[in-house]
Amino acid sequence: MQKSYIWEHSGWPYLTWDNKELSPLLGDVRNRQGQLIGKTSLISPDIRRQAMHDVAVSDVMASARLEGADLDEALVQAEIGRIIAKKRFAILPTDDPSIGGAQVFVDAINNFKADISEMRLISWHNSLAINKIDSDSILPSENILLSSTPVKHVERKMEYQKIPLPPDVPKQMLNFIQWLNTKHHTDPVIKAGVAYLWFLIIRPFETDNGRIARTIADVFLSRADNLPERYYDLAAQIDRDRDQYYNIIQYTQTGGLDVTEWLRWFMYAILAALNHAEDDLIRIINKSRFYDQHRLTSLNDRQIRMINLLWDNRDLYLTTTSWANRNNCSSDTALRDIQDLIAKSILIKSRLGGRSTSYCLNNKEKFSPLIK
Repeated sequence: MQKSYIWEHSGWPYLTWDNKELSPLLGDVRNRQGQLIGKTSLISPDIRRQAMHDVAVSDVMASARLEGADLDEALVQAEIGRIIAKKRFAILPTDDPSIGGAQVFVDAINNFKADISEMRLISWHNSLAINKIDSDSILPSENILLSSTPVKHVERKMEYQKIPLPPDVPKQMLNFIQWLNTKHHTDPVIKAGVAYLWFLIIRPFETDNGRIARTIADVFLSRADNLPERYYDLAAQIDRDRDQYYNIIQYTQTGGLDVTEWLRWFMYAILAALNHAEDDLIRIINKSRFYDQHRLTSLNDRQIRMINLLWDNRDLYLTTTSWANRNNCSSDTALRDIQDLIAKSILIKSRLGGRSTSYCLNNKEKFSPLIK
């Protein structure tokens, strides 16, 4: 009899993969992880904290987008900032999923050595979800409650979420949690990918299974780094490649027990995230150097806001109209702000064509990176 789903195969839940085939790619991932950690160790604590803050905010927002959730980015930023400043890692009760998302991410990274118990999973879920679980046990979910947000990629997500759950979800979770907390010779990067997929197959909660799967993966990726800090953003990379992600998840759940293809995709996503992280780190370093150079330059709040926007969006160009709209000010005020920054050699007119003159930062490339 032909098997339609991965959990129908004899041998489930024991997933397999080709270590020989994946070994070179795993070596690349581990090497790049080490290089990024080495580079961050050479920069100032303030820049490291800014890099960690930016990664955390980006990861929380991207992971929520993948589930169709709409978080308040300002709240996420504020909560991450408070946690980093106070070094407070405990999850506190909250009814706001934006604050909860920030706390869950930080808990995974900073408490990466702690076991992933059933109660910890429920705590993560209750921090992320609007509908809390008033129980000390994970119960099976028959109907996945999906966001009604009319976004195309949410609709794609529904395709693989329609795959039936394996029988006896509580027993499936017992096996899964036991495996999570058993020491193996398996590299933690591989274990991160296997745990991510395995949890998505079981899907014990009504909502936010994808976000919790990525949180579990974050724990093992932090174990791979052996560091309570994160400088690359896997969720954002998955979000950038979400069509491929939904396809590989659906393909894998309807295939056999060999998950080599999924692990290959997962590790390529990590490599892409690591590449992106180096670019972001250079941007943060150069932004810090820029403000150091202009520490005595008089700037108003609107100008600081727009300079930060340009630094954080490398391909962004501003016009007088967009400046006025973003700052809720008149076009005359916007033009005066811009002309003042041109006079201070901070902005220049861009070479882009069009009906409206656009502006960009003056020679961002002149701020050479500290790391190569």
